[in-house]
Amino acid sequence: MNTNEIKYLIGKYNSQTATPEEKKLVEEWYERINGADLNQNQFEDSKVKKQILNQVSSRIANKATTKTKQIKLNYTLFFKAAVILIALIAGSYIYFSKSDRSGVLTPSTKTNKKTIVPGGNNAVLLLADGSQIILNKTSDGQLANQSGVEVIKTKSGELLYRFTGNSNAKAGAINTVSTPRGGQYHLILVDGTEVWLNANSSVKFPTAFVGNERKVEITGEVYFEVAKNKTKPFIVHTDQSDIKVLGTHFNVNTYADEAYERTTLLEGSVEIKHGDKKALLKPGQQASFNGKVDGINVSEIEDLEAVIAWKNGYFQFEKSDLPAVMRQISRWYDADVIYNGKIPAKQYTGKIPRNVNVAKLIEMLAYSGIHCKVEYNQITVNPK
Repeated sequence: MNTNEIKYLIGKYNSQTATPEEKKLVEEWYERINGADLNQNQFEDSKVKKQILNQVSSRIANKATTKTKQIKLNYTLFFKAAVILIALIAGSYIYFSKSDRSGVLTPSTKTNKKTIVPGGNNAVLLLADGSQIILNKTSDGQLANQSGVEVIKTKSGELLYRFTGNSNAKAGAINTVSTPRGGQYHLILVDGTEVWLNANSSVKFPTAFVGNERKVEITGEVYFEVAKNKTKPFIVHTDQSDIKVLGTHFNVNTYADEAYERTTLLEGSVEIKHGDKKALLKPGQQASFNGKVDGINVSEIEDLEAVIAWKNGYFQFEKSDLPAVMRQISRWYDADVIYNGKIPAKQYTGKIPRNVNVAKLIEMLAYSGIHCKVEYNQITVNPK
């Protein structure tokens, strides 16, 4: 496997969307390299990373045979695999540091690992007739048939809409998929458009696109890979904007607790309409605006992967202030965040797998100077 394939598969594993076959591929790749295929020159900090690699190799060589120990080993294996993958791609070990690089602080936090866990594939499907299906608790297979369109939960956990061949498919059957805090989901609409929902998000859509446009409504954060159709544009409606595309890849962050709505284009082109203002985005650009400021600000984005890191199983912060960091953590771990004392005016940069337990998360935050205490479903951020 090449680097991109490895990145894709480990991203799916970390976001709990990998099939058993994909998980096996990653495990076989990791055990195969066993440290031998990684050139020391590929690491920016070879001493540190070589130590990590030796630790992982030792774990693999001493695999436990009991079921309990095997589960624990697999968690460590993939956590370390993610670390090495980041080293290969970004040339750096997983870090979480101050933007001024002014030293490392020793963790000094207490955690309760049993009360807060990372999110997973959790979502609810609301059908046109008002019935609800909890997707993470239902079996694979057909879930519904709505006017010639069947709804299927695939073996890999995706939600798939597909024509049955019945010509009676018509507009009006509106469905909604929503994720709670601590949830995410992937679905494929009847036209082939793929939709990824981040935590605390929703997408509302017709089961069949009839007429001269394909229109959906969203809340929260959603990533789209829109199927091309020159005769039928795809419209994404939010509380603040309409986004018009023909076929493209883009991310929309429209959380109500964020200061700005942001649309980031990865491929193709999109037209943003906010009030009476419009903007046309090119790949690598981001449009941002809010209801308090007139106009749309368009800027260039250096690292597009950081924007969609959530989809690939990571938190990634780029010169983010503390509240922005903690909002992401709050949504994914379904934990309330409170601040004990003044919020420090600092910026943070880092990348952390979203599947780490809360103890590991708090440890990583502590190295950056963010000291937290976890009690029940609450994370308290303390001064030094």
